[in-house]
Amino acid sequence: MPKQALEQSIQQLRQIMLIALAFVGYSLGFMLFYDQMGAVIGSLLLLPVGLAAWFLGWRGGLIAALIGICLNIGLFLLNRASFVEILALGPGLMMAFVVGGAIGWLRSLLDKIQAQTSQLERERELLANEISQRKQIEQSLLAAKEDAELANHSKSQFLAMMSHELRTPLNAIIGYSELLQEDAAAEQLTTFEQDLKIIHNAGVHLLGLINSVLDLAKIEAGRMELFGQDFQVHELIDDLVLYCQPQIAKNSNRLVLDIAENVGLMHSDVQKLRQILLNLLSNAAKFTQQGTITLRAKRDGDWLHFEVADSGIGMSSEQLANLFQPFVQAEQSTAARFGGTGLGLAISRSLAKLLGGDVMVESIQGQGSSFQLIVPAFQLAPVTAM
Repeated sequence: MPKQALEQSIQQLRQIMLIALAFVGYSLGFMLFYDQMGAVIGSLLLLPVGLAAWFLGWRGGLIAALIGICLNIGLFLLNRASFVEILALGPGLMMAFVVGGAIGWLRSLLDKIQAQTSQLERERELLANEISQRKQIEQSLLAAKEDAELANHSKSQFLAMMSHELRTPLNAIIGYSELLQEDAAAEQLTTFEQDLKIIHNAGVHLLGLINSVLDLAKIEAGRMELFGQDFQVHELIDDLVLYCQPQIAKNSNRLVLDIAENVGLMHSDVQKLRQILLNLLSNAAKFTQQGTITLRAKRDGDWLHFEVADSGIGMSSEQLANLFQPFVQAEQSTAARFGGTGLGLAISRSLAKLLGGDVMVESIQGQGSSFQLIVPAFQLAPVTAM
């Protein structure tokens, strides 16, 4: 038998012995003092009945009261009491019955409260332990997050500082390939000219990829600088059309311009704004075949609204959810078909936020997409890109 069960049994045995002694003592006292106290002796039954009720609960208290009443009547009969004397015991015996039930009920209520208190205490301890564990987990996650952010920041700083070392040799390759193409054309070395053109195109493509990675690294490292200047929005759009027209025509697309007359003057970083719009137009040209690409611009107070809409392949809601994440494209089949690194839109949105604006998108799969760029007309200070 476990130690706890043995101790509980011993405690119950002690309680029963105490109750039995109380009843025996009551019986002896009754016999001794009956002649002096008469019928009042019935009220003394409250002592053993109350004791039994306290230890045994309300059911045990009522049983003890019944036993006590029977014992009391038996003792009176043993002492040859009259019927009138026995009836006089009624109030005292009834009081013993009521007190026994009341005390037993009170003890049961106290036991229940104590059990609930113990249960609440155990739950409080469990909750305290769980909170402590959660705090430890949160501290571990916070430390891991800080380490990851530090590592990412160090990576971004490293890439940003490597921009010169990466671009310089690649620009040399591109430049010398152009010179060699001219020499090959002058010497009519057609085979060499084609090979040199492939080298040149590959170098230009690689430079574009490096520039995208380095731009993203600069933004993440907080090293991207803005250079504000005054410029006419109409002139910016003319430059965009001139640069993008060959790429748009490559897939037999048509460019439509819808430029409001009041777009007027801007003060912002024209290079960053041009980079954003070029990326949006290039994407529209890439994902549209024999369709229409529309460039819209209007002024709304101190804000410029640009929109690049296309009739291309469009995107689903699932694809839109990850659209502006770095190195993430709409889906693998699209990436394999059209190419790209998934950096263009992430950089565009980060640059837009640096300019104090944002890039938003609406798209229907199979019907086309619409990208809206909203930037302040007069950018005074850079805003941290998220």
